[in-house]
Amino acid sequence: MKKNVKYGIVIVAAVFIVLFSLDIQKLDKHNAMDIPGNFNAAAYARDVWNNKMPTVVGSAPDLISLMQLLGSNPEEAFENFGIKLGISNTYYFIAKGEGTVKQLNEENLVLDVENGMQIQLAVDFIFGNAVRDGSGTVDIDDFVNMTDFNMVSIELNNIVKKEIVPQLNELAQPGIKIGFAGTFAINENDVNIRNIRIVPVSVKIINGE
Repeated sequence: MKKNVKYGIVIVAAVFIVLFSLDIQKLDKHNAMDIPGNFNAAAYARDVWNNKMPTVVGSAPDLISLMQLLGSNPEEAFENFGIKLGISNTYYFIAKGEGTVKQLNEENLVLDVENGMQIQLAVDFIFGNAVRDGSGTVDIDDFVNMTDFNMVSIELNNIVKKEIVPQLNELAQPGIKIGFAGTFAINENDVNIRNIRIVPVSVKIINGE
């Protein structure tokens, strides 16, 4: 009898070990696993750009108002409008506004905005995570590895380079007023709203010949 009880305890313990060692995942999470060649970052980024970005741009806050809030109460701006991943000191934002073309240089299109302020729209050296994280269109929890997550940043930046930058270059005539939306980064330990460099995700002409 004691022998049977002993064997029973061993069997139950073995069953618990097997159960707790299993990696039970949802089917959708399993399908997103890092199978070589399975994740298409370019297609993912295109879907984000076509189906999520327009809504985000439409509801983006006004740039001037956001800059003023960053200058007067950065903590409120970070809390209400900023996006930060992990323990980073960098917050990302998206905003929209209008400005008059002042000049085009190798890296930026310089715009005059309200109250004598200037901002820069990037036309070169477009890299990093501002578009991905500032727009809030990509959820890190949807990814099981950082490689795929970072590849989405690269592909979104490539779309900006191929589709938005050429539009800016065409509009780069002094005196032309354009509307834009874009993303940018602010370090919470060094809040500097002067010469903000924005990665554009949408541009349109407002007036000009």
